[in-house]
Amino acid sequence: MIQSQTQSPEYWARYALSDEDADFLSNQLLESGRPQPVRTLAAAVVQHRVSAEMADLRRQLERGAFYQPRKHFTVGETLVFPALQFASGEVTAVREGFNPEDGKFDVIDVAFPSGMRSFAAGFDHAHVLNDDSLQLLDGEKLKPAEELAELYADTVAPRLDAGLENRDDYIKVAGDWFLKAMMADVNVGHLNLAEAVLDMRNGGPLPTGVLLRDLGLPADIASNLQEISLNEALARDNRFDEVSLNDKPAWFLRRLTPTETRELPAPIRPLGFDGPLTMNEGLTTLAHQIDDELEFDDSVIPPTESATVVLSFSHRLAGTLGWSRALAGVLPMMDKARLPLTFRDKLTGKDHLVWLVREGRYVWGLSEWYRQNELPAGAEIELQRGPADHIFLIGAGKHKPKREWVRVASVRDGHLRLETAQRAVTCKFDDMMSVFVDDPASMAGLRADGTRTLAQAVREAFPEISKLSPQGNTHARTLYAVVNVLVRAAPRDVFAALSASGLYQPVGDNYWHLSDKG
Repeated sequence: MIQSQTQSPEYWARYALSDEDADFLSNQLLESGRPQPVRTLAAAVVQHRVSAEMADLRRQLERGAFYQPRKHFTVGETLVFPALQFASGEVTAVREGFNPEDGKFDVIDVAFPSGMRSFAAGFDHAHVLNDDSLQLLDGEKLKPAEELAELYADTVAPRLDAGLENRDDYIKVAGDWFLKAMMADVNVGHLNLAEAVLDMRNGGPLPTGVLLRDLGLPADIASNLQEISLNEALARDNRFDEVSLNDKPAWFLRRLTPTETRELPAPIRPLGFDGPLTMNEGLTTLAHQIDDELEFDDSVIPPTESATVVLSFSHRLAGTLGWSRALAGVLPMMDKARLPLTFRDKLTGKDHLVWLVREGRYVWGLSEWYRQNELPAGAEIELQRGPADHIFLIGAGKHKPKREWVRVASVRDGHLRLETAQRAVTCKFDDMMSVFVDDPASMAGLRADGTRTLAQAVREAFPEISKLSPQGNTHARTLYAVVNVLVRAAPRDVFAALSASGLYQPVGDNYWHLSDKG
């Protein structure tokens, strides 16, 4: 019975890249002609080692080199003992043996580096070691190479990755591995030409194949290898951004991307609370319900066809939209710094170029659309998947103007003032979070002061909200919306500042009232 090393988890946990593995992978990459993920290579290595071991075991079985009790052996013969971790030894003597139950058989003395041992031979009776099949010692059938590859590829992958990092003949291309010798030589002159081509196309995006037309790489190098080589060189040059939605790279000139996609726009730079984020359970639940992108977590978001979010004044001022949990189910997953998308107005069909930005989790490029649709803070924005991967339909429940009593913010004497007044409303909006601002420029000036802490913003907003209520109450949801007229802040920070102030007390259902201390 044979003990296979490659069937053991411990064997793969100790894996280290060998020269034989590297040669095998070179042939694999030569055949595929393109970079491969490390897990794919790890699975191939596992299968290769398993197949090689099985082939070697079968060759040794065919030569009769494995010890089995039923066989006869001669002095001077070298034997391999699978049950002893494949230890080998030389037969030094053969003598007769006898057992009353089994009768006569031979006894062989075998010299090992560790000493002499004796074994039965010519023992043609039922015995587990007389089984010619390739089995494990516990009697289970050996797992096939494909099954072992699936089991251990994830174990081998990081160790293989580290091994390839230390080899000069391999190169990592966009996270995958390839052979340096197969890459085309893309020099700084080629990259300068690529920059010029993109410059003439307003920055891009352009697919790699289009850029290659003007670069003049050697014609004897296959077109797919030219693309791979150019992609790798562009990725290493900080002049270029890869901005495709699929596995076919497209490139954009980074200096021609809007500044607001490379730097967080001032209106949405968050101001935190300088204190512990403690609050009651009701406020904690409400903060999660508001779904601010500043409080995005890493939980898995299931894909969905559409989602509705409420526009805050900070985003209205910046021409952005928060990439919250709700929108994460609609928008594409990405690991790129920024990505151009098309937002198509559901009502007019007009397309707007916007940018999805990973750092800060926002969509930039909606200022014109907000202005055209006369959207206030509190407007309900609906986004849904469109007819192509890069196209999304956007709407705000547009309808004919209708005069309604709404919350209106203005600046007087350098302070925020709120009043209830009639305004023409042309969209759906969240009543608790709506704030109509007739003069956004004056409000931007108030925000630009830059000396206001979050605690001060809460103290400034709370009385302005409460004076509009007959009971003098302020809902925490409305407080969050109005504070975001003054500064950009996450719900938890606003609610922590509210809870820590000592000036207000909860009166139920997330309503708060000025306390006696106030």
